[in-house]
Amino acid sequence: MEILAKKNEAGSFHLAMGYVSFDMSESAIQALQKVISERLGQSSEKDKLITEKKIQAYRQVANKLVQADNRIIQKFAVLLSAEQLVTLARLAQTESLYNKITMNLSKQNKAQFEDDYLAMEAITEKQALINMEQIIPIIKQVAKEVKSLG
Repeated sequence: MEILAKKNEAGSFHLAMGYVSFDMSESAIQALQKVISERLGQSSEKDKLITEKKIQAYRQVANKLVQADNRIIQKFAVLLSAEQLVTLARLAQTESLYNKITMNLSKQNKAQFEDDYLAMEAITEKQALINMEQIIPIIKQVAKEVKSLG
């Protein structure tokens, strides 16, 4: 829905949202802006718990990948973006996955991954969730391919 806002000659603001329009004073607009900013800045406890559960689940996946066949690591490591691969390595609770990834990359890709890993020190939880949501289907597909090859 398109929202239009104009200040009229009288100094009040005219907001039009579809078939609905409002005339509001500047103080009302400031109060509305404050409320919207506060609401956008708050995340509920439920949202925090859901995020934490997802992070823990993705941590378990990352830790399980340490036990995965090297062929699986080799195949998906080249399919992921640098940020996705770093996210995966950082989610693991030990350096084991980092070491397994570097062991299964070519010298050039290994050097690039190590540089990326050092450069991307902080990844937000939100970005980690987005990356992992993209990574999981790739890992599943690669694991399925490797399994079918024997």
